[in-house]
Amino acid sequence: MTPQMLLETLQTLPADLPLVFQTAEGDVGDGYHVTEFKLAQVNSIDCGGRLTSWREAALQLLDGHGGGHMNVGKFSSILGQSITRVTGLGESPLHVEFAHENRGMRIYEISRPRLHEGQVGVDLNEIRAHCKPALEHAATAETAGCCGSASASSCCA
Repeated sequence: MTPQMLLETLQTLPADLPLVFQTAEGDVGDGYHVTEFKLAQVNSIDCGGRLTSWREAALQLLDGHGGGHMNVGKFSSILGQSITRVTGLGESPLHVEFAHENRGMRIYEISRPRLHEGQVGVDLNEIRAHCKPALEHAATAETAGCCGSASASSCCA
């Protein structure tokens, strides 16, 4: 999901409803704060020695402790202004940075917002590390695995 896709989805939902982000550990605390939307250019080298570059967007949330969840309209306004002011933000893949009780920040992928029991819920699912060459090998159904034996593959050398 991109910030623009998130905004377009939120704009189809009632603006006055609370926007509740949820992780496997529970809801992000009411009174949460949007600390920033950011856009980063990432240049990396994977375990197979391949260089890649991409842009990614992040939404950082500060856990709340009361005061009610932000409503869809306010969040949409913040997101819309951010997309307008930060060139490229709207089109980049989005992840969320958050930690319950603001300790041990984690990275989450964001699900499509949904209307449920008088609120708009957004599931945040933890992102795990992965080996890109291994994923590509699996996708192309090659029998030589990555990260198994160094002689079977040129990745993870």
